[in-house]
Amino acid sequence: MKIICSTCKKVLGVQRPFNDNTEVLAKCPECFQKEKEEVLKPQLKPGPGERKNITLENGLKGFLTIAGVDSLKLSLWDLVVSGKKIFCAKDRRESFREYLEMIDREAVDVTFIHSSTIKLESMDGRRKKQPIRSDEKKQNSVDYNCTVTVPKDYALRMFDGVAERLQMFTKILAEAAVKAELTDPKTRDKTNLKGVSSPK
Repeated sequence: MKIICSTCKKVLGVQRPFNDNTEVLAKCPECFQKEKEEVLKPQLKPGPGERKNITLENGLKGFLTIAGVDSLKLSLWDLVVSGKKIFCAKDRRESFREYLEMIDREAVDVTFIHSSTIKLESMDGRRKKQPIRSDEKKQNSVDYNCTVTVPKDYALRMFDGVAERLQMFTKILAEAAVKAELTDPKTRDKTNLKGVSSPK
């Protein structure tokens, strides 16, 4: 049996039974390395004013744009649904559902933050950093928005997912605030002294 590379069709060797001409597909080291490099290669992102077609992991097709150029600037809790910016809080779900019902199409365009690239400026600890003049200031981050066309019920599920993420984030912040309060020496001492009378 011949062992053949499934990509370049190069013969890699033979195996028993030797009188059988059946081909066994494998992957040669060169093709394997090329595929590995292709997977690890960073995806090209769109430049200002450009859009790049993409396919998401769940199979939805859409396109990327830079926020503020072709699309609205969004927070992590926002969606843009058929041109309207929506803040995804659980108490706004019913009004969002009513908005979807008013749209006469079965599918809607939904835009959300797909990724964010933050540019960190280098810090020099030996000397004080000179202030940047206003005309030299550059944008510190670039947000890439993704727009997909989805059925209305899927748009509602996207809203629920963002609303749940907002609720979890709020809970984390609240727990961190309580923990910081309890570990603050000034606050802790006041708390411990409550209900304790001073000795006579």
